[in-house]
Amino acid sequence: MRSSATLYIMQRAAEKAAFSLLRDFGELEKLQVSHKGFRNFVTSADRNSETRITQELARARPDYSILCEESGFTEKANNSSVWIVDPIDGTSNFMRGIPYFAINIALQLNNEFTSGVTLDPVRGECYKAELGQGAFVGQRNRLRVSGRENIKEAVVAARASLNIDEKLVKAGAILRKTGSIALDLAYLSAGKYDIVVAYDACLWDIAAGIVLIKEAGGFISMSSSGESYNIIATSSKKLLDICISLGL
Repeated sequence: MRSSATLYIMQRAAEKAAFSLLRDFGELEKLQVSHKGFRNFVTSADRNSETRITQELARARPDYSILCEESGFTEKANNSSVWIVDPIDGTSNFMRGIPYFAINIALQLNNEFTSGVTLDPVRGECYKAELGQGAFVGQRNRLRVSGRENIKEAVVAARASLNIDEKLVKAGAILRKTGSIALDLAYLSAGKYDIVVAYDACLWDIAAGIVLIKEAGGFISMSSSGESYNIIATSSKKLLDICISLGL
């Protein structure tokens, strides 16, 4: 895949943040501090990651507005072009030394998600997609959803409720939980998962994944209430219909 200038900017910003996150992640096991000190360390890692990302994005596109998990919305001259940034998706995993977390960056142009990057710092995997250009991991490996249609063969990442888990298990699905919505959506785009259900997600959790899944041939149903989003993403239209029929 020959990256566009936009994807190159996004990936470079994510990689610069990943370098410091991996260093901090390695320090967690050695950290002997109070609970408050430990939490402050993780908060600092989160904010440092966001700063590195936003500085890199602003350097390349100084007029673009930015929406971040930590610092909120920063309006610039061009408010129809918005970077959407999650510096650590899976913060709870990160702070406990569980190696499932990601950096999420998306670009929204005129209210449409057009580019997305999800970087897994631990595995060095960069999932990226651009509207109409396909989805890829790395430079050449094109992503495609599994296309699976049988719920009894489906691997499902669910972050919703015990009631939803129960419905999926009764239908015969296999449940998985990584603790990172960003990685769940990336894994669906790569054919590793077949369904992702996430309730009460924020825009920075899902924006990059939406582009990945659409460009990998997947299907999405989404609703919102204020700044909270419920999303069902699947590898086939049949699985999406099944999820809706189950009342998810």
